Amino acid sequence: MKKNRLDNIKAFGCLLLLVPLAMMINGIPWWSFVIAVTLFGTIITICKWKVAAFSIGFLAGLVVWIGTNLYYHMIFGGTVFEKLGQVLFIPGFVVFLLSGVIGGLLTGLALYTGQSVVKRIGEEI
Repeated sequence: MKKNRLDNIKAFGCLLLLVPLAMMINGIPWWSFVIAVTLFGTIITICKWKVAAFSIGFLAGLVVWIGTNLYYHMIFGGTVFEKLGQVLFIPGFVVFLLSGVIGGLLTGLALYTGQSVVKRIGEEI
């Protein structure tokens, strides 16, 4: 049980670094971090880390996307998300939550997919 917790903490820390780094590469689409997270999922499975893939990926994606939104909110004086909220007919803070949940779902599913692919290939061999 203690090893699983340590693996979860290591994976969460790696994802907190990996997602922003993958998003900083210029010239690639915004969703390309999913590819890096999927590859990370395959690597941690090959390294035999016991990780709760979806929940760790979801939490890491949620933290990164909400943190990024807060950064842009401070830089632009809060106008962008308020205007986006007006366009969508929702309060500005809901934009933070929605983007965090969407980023978390993408990251969680990517990590789970990477882990599942390696497990499925291992079962077939």
